[in-house]
Amino acid sequence: MLPICYQFRDESLLQIRNNATVAVGINFLSVLAGTVIGTWVAVPPTQERREISSIQPILIGVGIGEIIGLILALIVIWMGNKNERSI
Repeated sequence: MLPICYQFRDESLLQIRNNATVAVGINFLSVLAGTVIGTWVAVPPTQERREISSIQPILIGVGIGEIIGLILALIVIWMGNKNERSI
């Protein structure tokens, strides 16, 4: 009986670790995309001189990316927990 309990615990920890890794990856990519979009808004490609007049668009882009990443990461964790309970 005891080895079965350890097997369930190890599988559960592995699933949680995989979910956390995916969630962190999604959050990182969202922040990266938010930074790129914010920089593109601050310095459009059509602008003749490449200078940033304000950092606010970059910060807004990072903030939006962070919020989207948080929502996606929570969805991934929630779906992982839902799948784990059904097993």
